[in-house]
Amino acid sequence: MKPAVLSALLIFYFSVQAFCSGNLELVNEREIETDNINDIKIIYASEKVSIYTGTSEKLVIKEYMSENNSRYYANINITGNTLTVEKGESPIRLFNNFNRRVEVYLPVSYRNAVNIKTSSGSIDILNLNGSRIELESSSGRIFVNSITAGVIKIKSSSGGIDIGAANGNLTTETSSGNISLGILTGSFNAKTSSGGILCTVSDNVVNIILYTLSGAVRLYLPQSLNFNFSSRTSSGRLTAPFSDKLSSPVTDKNLVQGVIGGSNGTDNIPVIDIRTNSGSIRIEWAE
Repeated sequence: MKPAVLSALLIFYFSVQAFCSGNLELVNEREIETDNINDIKIIYASEKVSIYTGTSEKLVIKEYMSENNSRYYANINITGNTLTVEKGESPIRLFNNFNRRVEVYLPVSYRNAVNIKTSSGSIDILNLNGSRIELESSSGRIFVNSITAGVIKIKSSSGGIDIGAANGNLTTETSSGNISLGILTGSFNAKTSSGGILCTVSDNVVNIILYTLSGAVRLYLPQSLNFNFSSRTSSGRLTAPFSDKLSSPVTDKNLVQGVIGGSNGTDNIPVIDIRTNSGSIRIEWAE
């Protein structure tokens, strides 16, 4: 095929994709009983998945598509105490202009495990509470307004992670995307290879561990917080309002550490540990 013809076909294809993605209609709505369910799994591919808290004790699924076909509807399965919602079929053709997105409304009083996974689709969450929450997308962006759980795991290979507020034991990881966290209460462990990390913590923070290979770290702390601080950077620079209270061991000049605040002991205060390879570390007092 000649390059000019191929280019024209590609332009036409992406134009159709863009047009159809903005004109999706609600084609499938399901309500599922959740008695005795303690684990909800949502599995899609390139579709955008939006999670909300519902107004009833049922799980509600709403699927929006550019083409209505019952074969494309979600597959819903209950095995033991686990409810799984998985994407249906997709049309197989040369120029596939099919688009789909899904809205999930969790039972209003549900506080058990939630697991949401996509390949390249984004995950958007307004408010989510549970015992254990796991979110994963290969290349899609993950956005969470507010999340609370005993254990929270959020992972994205190349998409960014944005969290407005989090309360719990939170672990986030991305290969090349940025990690941004608004207000943190509890513990936070963030790791990214080439993206940066932006984080603001509350007075009720427990421990913070931040690691980036080549991205910068920017951290906002309440000035009233007492904490045990350490950081290491190979070629980056550390900037902090408490630099005068930090020191380096004679045997390791890349490591700086110190106890910040008025506490006389270090056993019961938060630990803040930041490591970068070539990225800078900047810490400021939160207003």
